[in-house]
Amino acid sequence: MSLVARISGGKVAEKAVEEAKVFEAVKRKGAELLQRWNPTLSDFIILRDFVTLSFPAPITKELLEKIREFSPKRVGDKIEVTVPVFEVVYNSTWTGDNMKIDDAVVVAPHIDDKSDEQILNAVLQEFAEAEE
Repeated sequence: MSLVARISGGKVAEKAVEEAKVFEAVKRKGAELLQRWNPTLSDFIILRDFVTLSFPAPITKELLEKIREFSPKRVGDKIEVTVPVFEVVYNSTWTGDNMKIDDAVVVAPHIDDKSDEQILNAVLQEFAEAEE
């Protein structure tokens, strides 16, 4: 399952959970957004980043099944996992060396609602810092 969220103007405009695996979801979303991209106004970029999520130990079998493919590690009294997060940027503007991201779609693994929020907050913070 994948989290797919549209970011517009520095805020989450819509988000959904899709049945596809994250790598398939990002390829499909990238191809779809390529049709909306205006090459005379903006770059088209697909960035891969990583976000580390942490869960209090012990975790349930269901949670373990969701995070197993990302090699969870025990760190003290928590279980940590680093997940890939893709940012499909299709509407941005450059001011000097800084890029302002006007519209993008974030694609990441969906583990649970709390993890979705943590991932989106990390991306929004990254986008805000890129503008400074």
